[in-house]
Amino acid sequence: MAEQSSVRATVQGYYDALDRDDIDAALDYFGGEILYRRPGYPPITGLEGLRDYYTRGRKLASGRHVIREVVIDGTSAAAHGTFEGELKEGGRTTMGFAAFFRFDNARDRIVEHTTYFFTPAV
Repeated sequence: MAEQSSVRATVQGYYDALDRDDIDAALDYFGGEILYRRPGYPPITGLEGLRDYYTRGRKLASGRHVIREVVIDGTSAAAHGTFEGELKEGGRTTMGFAAFFRFDNARDRIVEHTTYFFTPAV
């Protein structure tokens, strides 16, 4: 049970760091060989690629992630919730999301992260 609460704390800590705009703290949750997939972007690899995305490529300016649930299975976790905040180009957004995480075997660093958004697409 302690391992599951640690994974939950890692997922929540990552989103809390993003909400504080503390990119260094957010990156601390990831292993160096991170693979991040996000709709509309090519796969992002490595910590420097992720730093570049968060500092230059991300369309969100500020806001808050509210995690509704985290489901854990071994070294994988899935979370869903909502994001509400400001866009860099102006305006506000509220959007649901689902995120999938894979952890290293020690379960203390995220090595793969995929995010999907709840928007009309088809």
